[in-house]
Amino acid sequence: MAYAAAMSTSEPQADRPKTTRPARKRGRTPAAAPTLRLTLRLDVGGRPTLGPGKARLLELIGETGSISAAGRAMGMSYRRAWMLADSLNASFAAPLIAARPGGAGGGGAVLLPFGAEVVRLYRTLEQRAAGGGAAELERLQAMLAVPPP
Repeated sequence: MAYAAAMSTSEPQADRPKTTRPARKRGRTPAAAPTLRLTLRLDVGGRPTLGPGKARLLELIGETGSISAAGRAMGMSYRRAWMLADSLNASFAAPLIAARPGGAGGGGAVLLPFGAEVVRLYRTLEQRAAGGGAAELERLQAMLAVPPP
């Protein structure tokens, strides 16, 4: 009965160390090492000119026929999509995109053949860079710290 009396007090027992362990979060699996991905960005004169985001914007403009719809698909504002499209057209020797103003007849945009070739070359370069550095990427992946759960 001394045990029951001792357990009813709110003071910790001197002869029993109090252990705490972190609460287990149900439904979560242990964290895996983050996935390493190589991205390629082309800079001209110190300015970012073409990277994965702009290449995807061009692809989506080609698919949707709209700068606005392409921007929405990427979670960006209409203004941001237009600014990026304009900067792409200004960065190359010929326009990549042709846009028709909106209004009663509706607007639209088209990825021009020159723009499609720029995207094709960028994606090819991206694949070659990733393939050529596969062994190094694998080694770097193994060297990453596993984030805490």
